[in-house]
Amino acid sequence: MKTTGAVFLCAVLLLVSACAPKANDPADIQAIKQSVEDYAKAVNAGDADGVVAMMTDKTIYADNHFPVAVGKAAVRSLNAAMNSMFKAEFQAQVDDVRVVGDMAVARGTWKVTLTPKAEGLAPVSDGGSWILTSTRQADRSWKWDWVVPNSSQPMPGATASGEDEQALFQLEQQWNAAGPTKDTAVVEKFLANEFVSNFDGRTQNKKQFLAEMKANAAKIESAANSDMRAMVFGTTAVVDGLYTEKSTTNGKDTSQRVRYTEVYVKHDGRWQCVTQYMTKVQ
Repeated sequence: MKTTGAVFLCAVLLLVSACAPKANDPADIQAIKQSVEDYAKAVNAGDADGVVAMMTDKTIYADNHFPVAVGKAAVRSLNAAMNSMFKAEFQAQVDDVRVVGDMAVARGTWKVTLTPKAEGLAPVSDGGSWILTSTRQADRSWKWDWVVPNSSQPMPGATASGEDEQALFQLEQQWNAAGPTKDTAVVEKFLANEFVSNFDGRTQNKKQFLAEMKANAAKIESAANSDMRAMVFGTTAVVDGLYTEKSTTNGKDTSQRVRYTEVYVKHDGRWQCVTQYMTKVQ
């Protein structure tokens, strides 16, 4: 009786094992890796058809640089547009592949250098990580369902650490704080010798700007910036925002709101303003 029970239990376990989805078959893992390799070769060859050979009409391609493309036709159009403008040198490394039954997930890293076909333009380099999911088809081939590449580069106009942006915001706050006290010595430190101010069409150089600041008869009760943005491009930066001032001159209300844009250049590790454009908000 015990022998019969043991045989029955073994039979059940073997049946369950046979029905369980097969996991991480080396052949499946290699097939997924090969699809990534084929994709990279097609990108480098400028082969828009080859780029989508491992995709379907339901594939979702979600690159953080572009709107989401749905379907191989949309992805092909996106790639064809890139091919018309750039020659690509693309590499994709596979770090991990996991397969369970007819589903697979893979991840890795990528890097690319895009050389513009137009003369006089510098190459653009980027890189980051990617993840994709695949499904086994009726013919036993693997097709991509979701493709999600992500760039590790900071957004255009932003630095990875944010330190330069914060330094520029601090200069703006120091500039505001110096207004009520007419502390031109503080402001002079971060104005470049080439500084030019343009306020509603009236221009002043650095010397003129500081002299007017010192002689200003207005009594500034408060000064504040809002809507500030800083965009950093190497050693050049653009800061814009809204300046709100509450002030009186000889007892008359001279409060004002001003939209401004300022260009900074980094000299010897210090940010200095080279030009300023201001327009009163009516």
